[in-house]
Amino acid sequence: MRLSVLSSGSSGNVTYIASNTGGILVDAGLSCRRIRGLLARIGLSLDDVGAVLLTHAHSDHTSGVPSLVRERNLPVFAAPGVGEKLNAVTVAPGDPLQVSGLEARFFPVPHDAETYGLRLTDGERCVVVATDLGEVTPEVLRWMRGADVAVLEANHDIEWLRRGPYSADLKRRISSPNGHLSNHQAAEAALDLASRGLKDLVLAHLSRTNNSPARACGTVSRALREAGHGGVRVRAAIHGHPTPNIEVGEPLAEPGYVYGYGGGQQLFEVE
Repeated sequence: MRLSVLSSGSSGNVTYIASNTGGILVDAGLSCRRIRGLLARIGLSLDDVGAVLLTHAHSDHTSGVPSLVRERNLPVFAAPGVGEKLNAVTVAPGDPLQVSGLEARFFPVPHDAETYGLRLTDGERCVVVATDLGEVTPEVLRWMRGADVAVLEANHDIEWLRRGPYSADLKRRISSPNGHLSNHQAAEAALDLASRGLKDLVLAHLSRTNNSPARACGTVSRALREAGHGGVRVRAAIHGHPTPNIEVGEPLAEPGYVYGYGGGQQLFEVE
């Protein structure tokens, strides 16, 4: 298995995940044209996509679905309450979905709209995706444990949100159990997953106002290092900058690993 988070954030979310026999998109919050361009940057095309799986119905996760269906006639799958308006095939939470050489299962996560995470496996390796959630409950952790790679929300730094420009109501909504994960909440989840085989962590859905890649990666990496899990590779997904292809199940990194985007392009330091 391999994956790339093509784009992440409130402006649009798309992740590509592939087996040896095909690939899928998790969410499609950008136009077909933009997704095509992002795939090209990692050496792929829409011919490498066999289906779209939707985590929830917010437009930053679904706006590109109509153009993908119109231009590519791709099948779309979602859990109940998510994809009905987009004519998606409904899959019950926990039921296995076989698609592009992968087995996918939706699991519910707490958010202010009906939202699901995804657990995907090729029978040997496992990837979990959980973004747009207010807390990592024991049930969510149960679904995520054993993953080789996790794509997990790290939306905001608590202090940056508290001191930032948002209204008091919006701050309460973001930090509520049905809002979005903070860097510290992501770090707590990462510590649990690292003790159960996690090798790669992609921090996703970062706020441009209340967070930064350096802040998110620094907070989570520091917690992992202090707990003896410094070999876990921690990356931040950025809007419009696909992560390099991540080979699922690669051995843990040597201590001192620093993430870069390749091609000599350093987009951020780690605090």
